[in-house]
Amino acid sequence: MPLHRFKLEVSDEIRPNLCQAYVSSHFHGIILKTMQFPESAFWHYSTQIWTLPNVESTCLYLQDEFDISANILLYSCWAGDQQLCLNDDDLQILLDTIKPWQNIITPLRDSRKMMRQNLIALPSSMVKQTLENINEMELNAEHMAQLALEKALDLKQLTSCPDRTSADCCYANLNAYLQTLDNVSLDDALSSKINQLLSAVYPDTPLSQCQ
Repeated sequence: MPLHRFKLEVSDEIRPNLCQAYVSSHFHGIILKTMQFPESAFWHYSTQIWTLPNVESTCLYLQDEFDISANILLYSCWAGDQQLCLNDDDLQILLDTIKPWQNIITPLRDSRKMMRQNLIALPSSMVKQTLENINEMELNAEHMAQLALEKALDLKQLTSCPDRTSADCCYANLNAYLQTLDNVSLDDALSSKINQLLSAVYPDTPLSQCQ
């Protein structure tokens, strides 16, 4: 039976560090080849804080309800944790970097949600494996998006704020990011969610010290 193969395209900066990755599909479903990624301090940080109570749920809520990029939320926290503050130019570079990746990630996310709601016709015997494959493709795309974000800015060129706490820098970065979004209004409900995220990442730091 016919076998269709295509390569997953990545940026010139990332491609040399990745083993070849491709998706093979045929009549019985989709078979994913395991991808190998380079070491990434940003990805390591993200996977660490993602497991903290309320971090995942808060990021996903902000993503689903306000169309806010979870990856830029995480980048804002990562930079802040190193006492680095993002300015408008830095954030614009991050937004420009994440935009093409969102064009890949969003359809995968939407397809996964539609399948879970039984809105896509598929033999019942294929649903579980197809969902797992879509999940893996989405996670790989998120991973590559984070690699692109990590390469987008030189941390050494960011504004260092040694006189401010990491939590304070994180709070400043999160709010600076939200200020760049035309479709988002910083109302009480959104501020509450940002405070919830900050409390999850820095549970021992009173919010009053960051505002």
